[in-house]
Amino acid sequence: MNSALGGRFRRGELEDLAISFLVLALLFSNFDPRNLPYVVVAVLTAFVFHELAHRSVARHYGYFAYYKRWDTGIVLALLIGILTGLLTGRVWIFAALGAVYIYAPYQYWEDREAYGKIGLAGPLVNIVVGVLAMALMRAFTPLTAPWWVLKTTASINLWLAFFNLLPFPPLDGWKVLRWNTGYWAITTGVAYLLRAII
Repeated sequence: MNSALGGRFRRGELEDLAISFLVLALLFSNFDPRNLPYVVVAVLTAFVFHELAHRSVARHYGYFAYYKRWDTGIVLALLIGILTGLLTGRVWIFAALGAVYIYAPYQYWEDREAYGKIGLAGPLVNIVVGVLAMALMRAFTPLTAPWWVLKTTASINLWLAFFNLLPFPPLDGWKVLRWNTGYWAITTGVAYLLRAII
């Protein structure tokens, strides 16, 4: 199957994306089916678009790139979500459910610029979607269903951007920081400030 964001999908890749998406939707909905309609659009744009952006930029640089779910991370996310939901009434999100795997069979060194740009692509998509959702919120009456969908979309996208820009391996922020401190600082600051004003 072809994709405008990065070419053909590897066998099992769509299944891995779908499973990870469903788990994140459950977590962000606080395991409450009434929240799912508001969360589905948010998680689709925040998670799927994020991963496809990494994949697309990696393939632009000539790397083999595909999304693969991490089953241990999925089990941990569900356990943490269920336990924190029962103990505190609010689900804590463990968002490491998988990653875009990147490799070049004949390249024996790490291109920090390429890896930095690949790492930055996902959070940048989240920031752009978050800003668009915030702008569109103005077109709807506050507290109506479309307004809540857009607010949730903005909130989750900007949270995911900030989380992924934390400067710790294997998060995107570590790759961006190693490549360009200025870009890392600006995008992290923008994600934090926008998330704070929603």
